[in-house]
Amino acid sequence: MTRGVSHNLPSTNGILKRFARNIGEGVVQFNSKNRIKSPEASEIEELGTFFIDKLSKSLIENDVNPRDLTPVLVFDGIDKIDDKILSWLSGAFNQALRKSAFFSNTRFLFTSNQLTNRIKDFFSRFGFSSPVELQVPAFSEEECVKFAKLHSIGNLEAHTLKTASVGNPLKLLNIYKNKTILANKGINMSDNINQSNTPTFSDFSEKELNYLLYASYPTKISRYNLEFFCSSRDASFCFNWLKRQKELADINSEGDLILHEDFRSQMRQFHKQEEPEEAEKMSNIATILEAFTNIFPNPNHHWIAVNLQLFDSFTKGLCKKLFSEIEYDEIKSVLNDRDDLFDVSNQQYSLKDDLRLLCQRFIEIGGGQPKEDLMKNAKAEWLKYKESASEKRNRLEQEKVNLEEEAFDSEKQIMALDELKSQLLHNYQNPPKQKSRREYSFSSSATLILIGMGTVGASLFSDSLGSYHAACGLAITIFGFFWPSIDIKKQTMQTAGNGPKLAIETQQRSLSHRINGLASRLTSIKSNLDDLNVDLENLEQGTNSPYIVD
Repeated sequence: MTRGVSHNLPSTNGILKRFARNIGEGVVQFNSKNRIKSPEASEIEELGTFFIDKLSKSLIENDVNPRDLTPVLVFDGIDKIDDKILSWLSGAFNQALRKSAFFSNTRFLFTSNQLTNRIKDFFSRFGFSSPVELQVPAFSEEECVKFAKLHSIGNLEAHTLKTASVGNPLKLLNIYKNKTILANKGINMSDNINQSNTPTFSDFSEKELNYLLYASYPTKISRYNLEFFCSSRDASFCFNWLKRQKELADINSEGDLILHEDFRSQMRQFHKQEEPEEAEKMSNIATILEAFTNIFPNPNHHWIAVNLQLFDSFTKGLCKKLFSEIEYDEIKSVLNDRDDLFDVSNQQYSLKDDLRLLCQRFIEIGGGQPKEDLMKNAKAEWLKYKESASEKRNRLEQEKVNLEEEAFDSEKQIMALDELKSQLLHNYQNPPKQKSRREYSFSSSATLILIGMGTVGASLFSDSLGSYHAACGLAITIFGFFWPSIDIKKQTMQTAGNGPKLAIETQQRSLSHRINGLASRLTSIKSNLDDLNVDLENLEQGTNSPYIVD
């Protein structure tokens, strides 16, 4: 349904492509979520609202007024649609249409070979009280020519157009889209093909030959691979038809089809002769597709490579911010399981250069587009990271300076304590020699006092003694009161065995404990410094590898 959306509004190609990508992402998330268990009814019903909301948003982006819009929903081959899808269309999808302002005026067109009770029941559940039934006859040869000219199909004979399309206008359009008409070209089988077991090209109709042409390019044939060479509708029809042709293709263990090599080479050889430019283009697409799918075999992971190739470097944290939770889980599983795809440095991933180039070529051939605004959001996250990294660097550098100062102080303390410990032990084991000690004291001398007093008194009563003798007597008296005395004492000799051994051992143990504590702290500081240096180096490397390179 998403791929079939068309329009006659100007400048909407980009908007419709974004709409298709959003729907594709939603379907991937839905499939991932319900990979193990079957989806609940409420979850399936939400897909209807999801589809209508996304399409309405696209119309709003194109400034479309709901009153000026008359959507027409066309369902071709309603009789071939599965009952579960019919129930979803008449239920959840129908309710979403009725609630939308853009689709309240919707018109419907259904095609079917015949109006069965099953289709009538579907119309009744959808709410069509009286559907209008129109019989569409096949085009005549003249009408085929007019229709071809109207759509610029080219100058083909009326009989050829009528025969190729059976008068069906849709087949005429397919002829225009495919451009390659393989019918009636006179293709011959090469001699190396076993004609008895292998069908000839004349056994197939024009449509089937086109299917074989599409299938001849991919090595492994799946609906997904075929969409690179034709429309999604033709890819589905081609795969289903070829799956029933047991004589043309085999099924491998993965469910892919492998076209027989002889048939495959004949188809490609013929295409190269008839349309060399188109054949070369499809051959290049096949080469790129095969190289890409060999590296990324799971189609559900192709969007991961398409998005990650944008980044020059990225982290798991960045992916968690830029993608949804379900998308992040799938990306994380690829990062953990496929280390051969990435260069890893400092927890930063980067897709290898050759793989990045291959992803870009894959995008060029129609492998999808990166998520909208992914580069813009990644650049914004890069600016935030640089700002936080600058703050973290300043903090780490300051912490480094503090630790270096503490380590220097610890080393000085260890040296001082170790020197003190050695000195104490040396003094204990080699005590110094003891010398005699003089002790000085002052006391009174009665003799000198009497002599001095007598001299003073004699100088007073005798004329032969003068003031000089009185001064000398006075001095002798003073010395008598403060007469010094010297006492020489000798200390006993000490040996190492007679010292306070318990006190020395206690001091040694205390100093050793202190030194061990400082040494342990110094070891811890050095370990922290090493970690800080690693963090600073990683931080520097991280800031030198931006997420997006302009």
